Amino acid sequence: MALLSLCLRQGYEMVVCHVNYRLRENATKEEALVREFCRDNGIKAYFEYPLKTEKGNFQKWAREARYDFYRRIYQKENCTALLLGHQKDDHVENYLMSLQRGSAGWYYGIARQTFHHGMTIIRPLLNLRKRETRQYCLDNGVPFGDDESNAGDHYSRNRIRHQLVEKADDEQIEEWCRQIAELNEKQKKDVEYIITKYDSEEIELAEYRRETAQMRHLLLRCKIARCLPDNPSEDFISEIDRQLSEATGNRQIKLSERCTLFLDYGRFYVCDLAESYCYKLERGMLLETPYFRIARQGRLIERIGVNDDEWPLTIRCPLREDAIELRYGQKKLNRFFIDRKISHRLRRLWPVVENCRGEVIFVAGIGCEKHHFSTNEYIFMIK
Repeated sequence: MALLSLCLRQGYEMVVCHVNYRLRENATKEEALVREFCRDNGIKAYFEYPLKTEKGNFQKWAREARYDFYRRIYQKENCTALLLGHQKDDHVENYLMSLQRGSAGWYYGIARQTFHHGMTIIRPLLNLRKRETRQYCLDNGVPFGDDESNAGDHYSRNRIRHQLVEKADDEQIEEWCRQIAELNEKQKKDVEYIITKYDSEEIELAEYRRETAQMRHLLLRCKIARCLPDNPSEDFISEIDRQLSEATGNRQIKLSERCTLFLDYGRFYVCDLAESYCYKLERGMLLETPYFRIARQGRLIERIGVNDDEWPLTIRCPLREDAIELRYGQKKLNRFFIDRKISHRLRRLWPVVENCRGEVIFVAGIGCEKHHFSTNEYIFMIK
């Protein structure tokens, strides 16, 4: 409410999002307070009532539910930023919780600005303590409610808040903030080191194992961040690290429903299993994609012979049963991958060309089907 009042004073064009889980005694009163304040001040407000239907971690579910709500309204209203009311006490609590768990993520404490869930997220009140925002509301007649669930010690955050943060004087709070800033600066340099050193998709397992545990964990976070919606726990990262440290031979580690970490031929990498493609190629077309390009010139092995009655062509990802007839017999695509020690990351998106009858007439790296060397028309596929 302090943040809302300050934004109103600054004349921001804004909308309000309020989530009511209907689990606390005062939740309805707080919603009415927000409705009245927004109505009196001419602010558009949206309200959400998520319902948890499955068992599991409530805090995680609640966070996902409200951020999904924020994102929908953000897009509907064409917003430029999501403003959240976290303040300095929250910043310190997050830091102390990470110390207690012995865990590390991308950032210690709470970042002032991030980009997440497709939104620019800004926390303008991180330089204020909770008591200062409360005093602001009292001094300026801004209504607010107290979340009664914060009073107990059921959650570890509450215990840290009551036993450490609320009892700390400003000097101690500033000391914790200084520690946070130093750790984040070191983390920033470590991430830059990791990104520079391991700039390829595939990582040599032997080189990975020579890194310290801290660097290995950071490297894993960098590589799997794009395929996991939330910052993974330290336990999750540690388990992946353990499997990579002990692994022999090739193996797969499932990270989520759509992403898998593959260990192939002494290298590992992360694959988004949902990524695929299928292109239609009409006669005379040239095409450039992230996976290949169709050109008028190229090497002999890149040449595709096409008969008049075979258009349009389909260029797609491989199927398990794919094979191509060559002059010396049939070549199964999986056998080609194994013989060449081609990683699963590349196998999944390897270009295969079919004619309009669904017959495989070309495979990148193998060449043309045996009857397509003496045709009158050629195109070239450069992988």
